[in-house]
Order: sequence, then structure tokens, then C-alpha cells
Amino acid sequence: MGGVDEAAMTPLELMRHRNGLMHSESSVANGRGFVPRPTDVFVVTYPKCGTTWTTQICHQIRCVRAGRDDPSMDAMAFGEITQVVPWDILTLDCDQDLDADHVCDPRVFKSHERWEDVAKGAKYLCVVRNPVDVFYSFYNFLPAYMGIEPGAIAPEEFADAIFAGASHSGHCWQHFLGYLDARDGDEGKGEGKGEKIMMICFEDLKEDLPRCVRAIASFMGFHDMTPREIDRVVHASSFEFMRANATSFDDHFVRRKMWARCGIPESDWRGGGVGKVRHGGGCVGGGVIGMSEALRRRIDGKWNEVMRPRGFATYDDFRAAVNKVNTR
Repeated sequence: MGGVDEAAMTPLELMRHRNGLMHSESSVANGRGFVPRPTDVFVVTYPKCGTTWTTQICHQIRCVRAGRDDPSMDAMAFGEITQVVPWDILTLDCDQDLDADHVCDPRVFKSHERWEDVAKGAKYLCVVRNPVDVFYSFYNFLPAYMGIEPGAIAPEEFADAIFAGASHSGHCWQHFLGYLDARDGDEGKGEGKGEKIMMICFEDLKEDLPRCVRAIASFMGFHDMTPREIDRVVHASSFEFMRANATSFDDHFVRRKMWARCGIPESDWRGGGVGKVRHGGGCVGGGVIGMSEALRRRIDGKWNEVMRPRGFATYDDFRAAVNKVNTR
């Protein structure tokens, strides 16, 4: 593509090359320059922190709540979740209109942008996750997403690439801190308005989904969700339900728009295999089991370099800080 000989590339080089072509500069600028409504909700995450899961939760909440006034509302009336929860920096490339109304209010958008880059003026629901699990999940996802054979890139090579900036979203540690500082901006640490930012931990979603759904609903402006409505959202956001409807969460809408740009042969992606609801995925502690001790030490070392000076000796310390002030 563009005179580049992909056949001469190593699997790692090929992954980085294709990933760099995933979105056009004009589409990124369009997403970052978007002027949202104050009621819009951005689900903002570092990749593999529960993005698809949380967008499904938010979409189900708004549809279930809208169903009070419109009994015909179908919360699963979409081919793929990105069609109803657009990805901010890919909407132009995907022929979507960021300014368009959604099936019901509030509008919900997906984003992996850092705080300094995301469009400002909305509400932001930031999901964080233990970086060891993030890396393990990212390793099992991104190469396959870019059409690379499983196992062709070693975990250590992948970590080298991510540490070197292969992800458009930067590094997870700075991504987390950006939203924490913005949320706590009234303490002089950032420039955000705390009342518009909610942070939640992936691990808390796993531990008590009904409680988290109720908190997210309240953040979205729905303070009166009934227990039955919460149960409906929880059911439709369960692993079992989403797994049974896997094609609704497999990114095929985005991939069909992007595969030519990335140079991924149709044979490498059209058969699936890169679903967002994977058997064995979405685990807490999976990285500890699946990665070598040496690689875990590297990730822990980065934590010590970036997060410990901020007062977070461990991820559990950071999680406690997130939950201490969940919303303002």
C-alpha cells in the first residue's frame, strides 16, 4: 500500500504500519474538533479497559429508560455497537455524522483519546483497568485485529512497541492520570470540571455490575431507574448475553470501512476471530497468569516510574483513589 512492501516487513513492523493507517488525519481532526452537547456522554478508555462492555451498558441504559415513553424502543436494534455509539475519531472515515441525533438521548460516543485530545464540553465516563491485564488483553487483540497470525509477535516484542508509542492512545499510565487530574481539577491538579467526569474501574464492573450500572445511569442523568430497569440493563450487558450476540460487538462496521486503508487482505479479517467478547477475555488477573514474570516486572517498573511518584504504590492504591471520589 502506498509503495510499501508489506512482504518485506516483520510481523511487528506490519502491525505498526497497519495500525498507523487505521484512521485518516482528517477524521482524527474531525473527532477532536467536534463541539459536543453538554449532555453527551463519552465513554473514554485506554484500549482493552472494557470499552465495548461500557458502551453497551450506556446504550442499554438510555434505551431502557426511553422505553418508558416509547414501548417500541429496541435496545438491540443495531448491526454493530459502533453504529449507535460512534467512535469519535473514526466517524468521518466511517461516513457517520458526529452532529447527528442518536436513537435516543443522551448521545453516547466511544473514545480512546487522552484528556488533552478529546473533544471538550460533554460528560466523560472513564474506565480504567490493571495495566498488567490491559497489556495481556491488548496483546491478544491488536495483532489479530491487524491481520497478523497468532503468535507471530512475541509478548516482549509487543511490549517494546507499546512502550515505544505504537498505540494512538499513548501509554495507559498517563491516560489514567490525565482523566484523574481532570476529574479532580478543582484541587488544582488539572483543568477539567469534576462534575462532568466519572471514573470507574473494570474490576468494580466485574465485582458488582448492578451497583455500577445504577451509578452510571445516575451520571447519565437517570436518577430514577427502577430495579427492574437496572436488571434489564445488567442482563443485556452480561458476558453471556453479549457472547450470544457476538457479531453485534465484533467491530465489523469499523473494519469494513478500514480494511482497505490498513492494507489488510480480506482473507485476513472477514472470517471474524477478532471479536470484542472473547471466550476467556474480560478476566481480572488474566495477565498474571498469561504473561512471563519478566514482562510483568517491566510493566510494574513502568508503574513505579510514573504512578508511584503520584502517591500510587500499586494499582489497588490508584483504584482506591478512583473510588474515593467517583463523581463530583
